[in-house]
Amino acid sequence: MVEAVKSFQTISGYFLSFQQTKMSPEKKCVSKLEKQKDCKVYSLLDLPEWTLLCILECLSAQDLFIVSQVCTSLRDKTRSDALWEKLIKQKWGRLLGEAAYQEWQWHTTKIANTHSIFSLQQNQSGSCGSFSGVWPFLSFHSYLENFIDFITLFKHCSNMALYICLETGRFWFPVQMYKTSKLFCYDVIVSYDSKRDTFKARSQTGGWRMSEQNIEWDRLRSPPVDTSPREVHMSNCMNDLKPGDQIEIQMKKRKESPFYWCYAVIGHLETCNQNVNHCRCQYSDNLVVEFKQYLAGSINKRSVLNRNRYEEQVSMLSWFGGIRKLDKEEEIEKWNNLFASR
Repeated sequence: MVEAVKSFQTISGYFLSFQQTKMSPEKKCVSKLEKQKDCKVYSLLDLPEWTLLCILECLSAQDLFIVSQVCTSLRDKTRSDALWEKLIKQKWGRLLGEAAYQEWQWHTTKIANTHSIFSLQQNQSGSCGSFSGVWPFLSFHSYLENFIDFITLFKHCSNMALYICLETGRFWFPVQMYKTSKLFCYDVIVSYDSKRDTFKARSQTGGWRMSEQNIEWDRLRSPPVDTSPREVHMSNCMNDLKPGDQIEIQMKKRKESPFYWCYAVIGHLETCNQNVNHCRCQYSDNLVVEFKQYLAGSINKRSVLNRNRYEEQVSMLSWFGGIRKLDKEEEIEKWNNLFASR
């Protein structure tokens, strides 16, 4: 009850500020005593709908959650999907990609189509996961745990349920994590630890084992393409690649392993004198990929691929898949910063 009173005080502050912005200059000059004398106290629910909505949009997630417990009417208003969508984008927008939203939809649909709470409780006390493939090549796409208490929210207030499950670490969702020492990025599912403001990660393809904990926000990103780590990405930039272009390329050291995305730069053919006016490397069927993280002379420094093959290729004891050309400055800057911090 104390928390609810504090939230109402917050709301009242927003309401008074809102009223004052609408007052004429003459009315603003009225003394405080006069304002207090003439002031009439109304119920929060007597406010016009749009005014109350403007106030609720100014509240934090914690305040919205508290206000939702005051009465039935406020509960319904504070559970609006539009309110919680805004809060989700503010905090989670950088990490929640299309894949994460698809996984959330999978879970909400599964729960909505389950006809009884009892049948959900039989499933590991309210936990379920999304995966594909067959053992030993299973790929976990997401995981939702301990959600029984939020079934009503799942069915009627999906965005509020999503925010709560993200904030409490119940929703393990797909992202990619940078491996700074080797300049590559690989697929994981992560859970948020609100006490430390960090994440813990499990490998999508590692048999559900924990891969790392205490992961900072800047080591994670939303997957830029919708390609499974066990599939070759269908590149649309192969004919445009030329020396100096910065890329990410799918790579793995064993044929049966999943791909990870490795940072690289397109290089010159050995027969090229690297003169800008005479370079014809862009028109060759062979494509030179150079990896900055390896020293000159290393067997892993350069690999030569066929730019016309849209399938898995083997070069220098490594397997390669598709290529993403990096056009966004923030992506290039991120890789360069990681390289500099090694």
